[in-house]
Amino acid sequence: MSARPDDTQPHKTNQVTQPNTLGRKVGAPRPAPEATPANGRGPGCLRGLLRSPLVIVSLSVLAGLLLVSGAGAAAGWALGSGDYNATATMQTGMYLLEQYNLALGDMDAGDFGLARERLEFIYGQNANFLDVRQKLLEVLVITGNTSTGQPAGPTATPTQDPRPKEQLYQAALGHLRARDWTAAIETLLALRQADASYFTAQVDGWLYAALRNRGAQNITQYGLFEQGLYDFALAGTFGPLDSHAENYRQWARLYLYGNAFWLAYPLDAAYYYGQLVSLAPDLRDANGVSAFGRYWQSLLHHAEQLAAEGEWCAAQEAYQNVQNARQEGSLLPTQEFVALECLGPSETPSPIPSQTNTLSASLTPSATFTVDPGASNTPTLTPSQTLTPSETLTPSDTPSETPSPTATP
Repeated sequence: MSARPDDTQPHKTNQVTQPNTLGRKVGAPRPAPEATPANGRGPGCLRGLLRSPLVIVSLSVLAGLLLVSGAGAAAGWALGSGDYNATATMQTGMYLLEQYNLALGDMDAGDFGLARERLEFIYGQNANFLDVRQKLLEVLVITGNTSTGQPAGPTATPTQDPRPKEQLYQAALGHLRARDWTAAIETLLALRQADASYFTAQVDGWLYAALRNRGAQNITQYGLFEQGLYDFALAGTFGPLDSHAENYRQWARLYLYGNAFWLAYPLDAAYYYGQLVSLAPDLRDANGVSAFGRYWQSLLHHAEQLAAEGEWCAAQEAYQNVQNARQEGSLLPTQEFVALECLGPSETPSPIPSQTNTLSASLTPSATFTVDPGASNTPTLTPSQTLTPSETLTPSDTPSETPSPTATP
């Protein structure tokens, strides 16, 4: 066996015993010294560095920058949210404008039913959008609250009349003198159909007078406002209307405007009826209801609507407006109940009026009513014009020579 290298041979090491000055076991290995950073700075030095004024200032500046950045982010979010809301509002306005322009196109095309739907939608979204209120009222007046979308009025083509021209001419003159305007209009249209050149100027003047007088009669005596307005429109094709006819036309329009908002928007209805009350409070519709009656009832509907919604203080003021327009004793219990509700609950329970059913019964407005102010309750302001047409246009007499079948115009 060959000898192993010297470095693999077991050998003994002379151990030198050192004095035990650190309290450890003799011969135990010495603990490794604490590691020192390469830069020669230990934990104690780091703590001292953190207390340095320069580091404190730097950290303060960093915290301020973070706060500024956070505030800027919050402001940016707020601005972005505002821009989004503004964009949504602009898009809504553009859509309403598009519908408004389409409604105007429908009116020009004669499709008043579709125009009414568009205008009612715009009015429901924004009642102050451009002149949508006025356009809606115009459509409602034209349609006459019917589904046909066409104004009511006489037919433009009368039944063929076999009588000769001279006989038709004399018959029309007799109807005019008897103030039978409808018969006069029908006879004159038959004459015009038989011979359009037969005394053209005279027939045009008679048609104008008959249409104008029938329009005034329909509005002031029969309460047929749509028909009266249509007669005035036809008369306007022959010549301008006089001041009395313009007044009657204004009355009819105000009444129809109020009808357009009746029950659904009582405050708007009261606004238009109130204007009519200052002009012609006794103007009545075909049902016999006066303009003042409609005005008073609209005020009552508005008060009842506020009470039903629990707006007690506003309802109290509205009921007071009703009583100011005309005193009604049957409304006093309801008015007192609303006033108590406006005051709110008290420590001592207040007795509820025995006629509380009056409120519940009156909160549902009825489309028909019999309220009509008496002579003593009518407003002190009297209309400038009476309801009976103060001036009836009288057609001119026949020419000096009675026309014969062979007469030339």
